Amino acid sequence: MKTPIFNIHDLILVLTLAVCLLLVVFQWLLSKQKAIGSYLLSGFFVCVGLTALCNLLLWNDYIVLHTPAAKALLALGLAAAVVGKSVCLYLYVMAITQENFRLRLWHAAHLLNLVVVMGFIIIGNLDSDRLRFRPESYTPFSSQLTDYLWDYLKILPVIYAFAAVWVIRQYKQQLKEFYSSLSLQGPYGLLLLTLGFAVNWLWSLVVHLLGESINTRVADTFGIFDNYITFLLVNALFVYSLLYAHQLIQTKGKVKEKDAAVTAEPSADVIERIRRVMEDEQLYLKQNLNIEEFARHLGIHYREVSNILNHYFNTNFFEFVNRYRVERAKKILSDPQRADTTIFDILLESGFNSKSSFNRFFKRYAGMSAAEFRKQVHG
Repeated sequence: MKTPIFNIHDLILVLTLAVCLLLVVFQWLLSKQKAIGSYLLSGFFVCVGLTALCNLLLWNDYIVLHTPAAKALLALGLAAAVVGKSVCLYLYVMAITQENFRLRLWHAAHLLNLVVVMGFIIIGNLDSDRLRFRPESYTPFSSQLTDYLWDYLKILPVIYAFAAVWVIRQYKQQLKEFYSSLSLQGPYGLLLLTLGFAVNWLWSLVVHLLGESINTRVADTFGIFDNYITFLLVNALFVYSLLYAHQLIQTKGKVKEKDAAVTAEPSADVIERIRRVMEDEQLYLKQNLNIEEFARHLGIHYREVSNILNHYFNTNFFEFVNRYRVERAKKILSDPQRADTTIFDILLESGFNSKSSFNRFFKRYAGMSAAEFRKQVHG
């Protein structure tokens, strides 16, 4: 009766499974996201929980599966769960960073990964014993297919996770092109979490590749560490989904109009109008100014404005507007009669609506913080 069934490391897998099931319930009760994002995030939690369960059943020596059907089902379940968590994470990121995202027929191509892993299992007649390379259960052929299957299951999540990171990076660039001021807390949080999963799964891949060349106990320790990180990341992703996912700024889906002229060489008149709007009319003082509103004020198409900023001013809309805002803040900070004005009031008066954005851009363009700048100017 004193034989331990679960050690502390197995307990983490049990907790991961339990937490994932609870998170699915909480996701539907508390989430403010649109439905498709909730479905995909719930699918991700289910697959992570199923992966934890399958790993527990596969590697725990005190849990023995006796029937061939149960052993085959365990191998199929593990493969399906790994494919599922990879695809769901990627599509979840797509769903909360793209406006009017819908699952299309071509998204079914992701299921080809499931076909591949099922092919390995069926052709090699792989089961849980063969996934553990039990000497009495495999032939040289099945052993080779098992190696291929494990390689595939370790590489696939890394590819999808870094693809999701790339999607978020592109999304951030779109925001900078379209908005003059925005809080990057949501996008940065999503980027860090997704990058966390990518690094975690990359770690698992590296441990797998080094498994044959390092001590078995060391490899097991590294693999166990992966389970702890997964547990923490799953909880962090759930918190993020509740607090920030629904706040992500949705860039408007734009169709390339055939009559939208984008000039390679802007006229001097257009460039002068852009400068006049910023320097004389001070349109940058308007918080949450976006490029469409800016272009309407100029009387030209927003794509042309974006092209001019990129090619003539060598910047994007986000950087262009905030440079003017920083110059405005520097003037106020240099005014002896405004010495009592708080920096927070100054950033609002300069067109910023985020203290973090103000601090970041001010230090970038002035080479110091606003407080340091004021102290330097007034001695």
